[in-house]
Amino acid sequence: MDAGDYLAQQIEAMRQMLADTEPVSLRTSYLADPSAGNPVLQGSTATALVPRWNERSSGLWVPASFQEPAPIDLTAVYLTPEEIFGFQLPADYIRRQLQRLPLEGVLRFCALALNALAVPGASVSEVDQQFADRLFKEPIRGRVLNLLRDETRRLLVPQAFMLLARMAMEASPDTLPEGTCQGDVLGAFFAVVQTTGVLPDSGPTIIGDRPGTLGREIIANQHFNHNWSVAGFLARYARRWLQLPAEHRGEPGIVDLGEVYRDCTGIQFESLAAVAGYLWMVTASGRFVIELGELTVLDIPSEQVEAVLALISTDLSGMREAVRSQQPDQRTEWAFDPFQQWPVLRLPEGRLLVLDPRHLLNRAFGWLPIWDIKFPPPGHTRPVGHRKLAARAESTLRHLSEVYVSEVLHRIVGDEGTTRRVYDDAELKAAYTAEGQRIADAAIDYPGTWIVIEVTTSQLRREAATAVPGESQIEDIDKLIEELDQIDATIAALRRDEAALTGTSAPAERRYLPLLVLPEGFPVNPVTLTVIRERARARGLLQAPDTDPVEIVDIEELEMIEGIQEESGPGMLDILRGKQSGGLRIAAVRDHIFHVMRLHPRRPARQSELLDAALKPLADALPRPPHGGTVTDHNRPRG
Repeated sequence: MDAGDYLAQQIEAMRQMLADTEPVSLRTSYLADPSAGNPVLQGSTATALVPRWNERSSGLWVPASFQEPAPIDLTAVYLTPEEIFGFQLPADYIRRQLQRLPLEGVLRFCALALNALAVPGASVSEVDQQFADRLFKEPIRGRVLNLLRDETRRLLVPQAFMLLARMAMEASPDTLPEGTCQGDVLGAFFAVVQTTGVLPDSGPTIIGDRPGTLGREIIANQHFNHNWSVAGFLARYARRWLQLPAEHRGEPGIVDLGEVYRDCTGIQFESLAAVAGYLWMVTASGRFVIELGELTVLDIPSEQVEAVLALISTDLSGMREAVRSQQPDQRTEWAFDPFQQWPVLRLPEGRLLVLDPRHLLNRAFGWLPIWDIKFPPPGHTRPVGHRKLAARAESTLRHLSEVYVSEVLHRIVGDEGTTRRVYDDAELKAAYTAEGQRIADAAIDYPGTWIVIEVTTSQLRREAATAVPGESQIEDIDKLIEELDQIDATIAALRRDEAALTGTSAPAERRYLPLLVLPEGFPVNPVTLTVIRERARARGLLQAPDTDPVEIVDIEELEMIEGIQEESGPGMLDILRGKQSGGLRIAAVRDHIFHVMRLHPRRPARQSELLDAALKPLADALPRPPHGGTVTDHNRPRG
């Protein structure tokens, strides 16, 4: 074949590949531009709608244009004064302005933003835009709104509002002397933003088995900004504090938490729930200043109302004293202890101000009522054997938190009839009785894989949660490593003799996925997950080839998975495995659910009844409207 014939053959081959399979009717009906980056379908001049595909590690083919987010993509960045105004503010600007601002005015300014951000279901972006419209005039308003078009930018910084309130407690007067020119509260806020997070030494940027200075700040940041679903938060309160103690009454070590609370504080648990619930309900409707007289609508003895307020509120002078008495070496940019202990501030002339509703909810419906039991209010006579009683109450809450997790796991898996997939610690202990054998709290039998679970109610200590320099965060993480030891020992027992637990032989190949559940929450991020896995590796824990990297979830993430299951979505193993092969494998499970799976699970169906139980003390204390129903119907949390 000569060169001419060979060239003709090549041209014909190219013609067949590019156009031979295209219908004749299409050849003159459109123009094609087969340019670089705009490929066509083979055998056609039709432009490919999806030009390129990539295969993911799971085997799924996705468009090349689809980019999974990386952890840094989830980070929100606040607007700085230089971006907003075009210049930096002087270093002493905050104090100079606060000295010319009445304390109550500063607190109202901070509460306005914090309450807007805390409304259930509120969009942070929409709140930012509303405040930009409200706070600025042109041309600054337009500049800010343009900057906020980037979804990763933020105008309102909750931490900065809390810092401004804390600084005002020290620097702002109750009233301004006559003739004094009032200061600039907006400028003071942005001056706080300008200085927040500026570290003299950020430490190493490569994370190993220690978080370092920057890592310590990231942990405190995530801990402070973590938001629970209000409905889920209240539902868990109803189950752990109200229902489970009654259901487990009579079991060794279990006490009635409501009775213990009353004996140690003199306050009925229902009174605490009704008063705090009413104040929160008002904030959810858009008001953060409440007249004290409004509480007379509650069908509760006035002495009980006052006793509750004595626990959860203080006046401005009391808050000033509490803030000023904080130890300087403990006062980081994340330390707001007095505001968490007294989330309600008593203003002059019989008014109450809720600075941040998140603190109010946690004070009455979270873990903090245990501290009222351990440290009763001054003037109340402690019951006989108070210390032991308080210890039993805390032990009861911890145990019932683990029981609640077990309930959620059974809901997720859907154990029914003779089918058994979740094995609790009682079954594990009965199966593996060797002396010294350490056992996890649960194991779930999935085809080819065991998820081995340890539940711990450990929480970050105050020093760790507020980034106090020192070893507190490492010490708290090492407590979690001890929990991983129990998972590792249980995996070894299953690997050795699975039939002792299930009664059937193990399949030829098994994998193990360790899962640590922290019901009270833990800041899972690339720093903490890397540190935990590195410290586990150094201890030789969970390093076998058949064992996946450890995952950490809180109770709300488990309930998200429960909600996904109710909608016939992917199972827990699929979700965890998908996370481990995805772009957010070293982020939190919720980040994978929201940003990779792009799911927004509904709350589990069972939470509706639990929410009713949580709000019942408030509903019982409120007068019935003439048309029937309850006053709380229109204020029920939706998210």
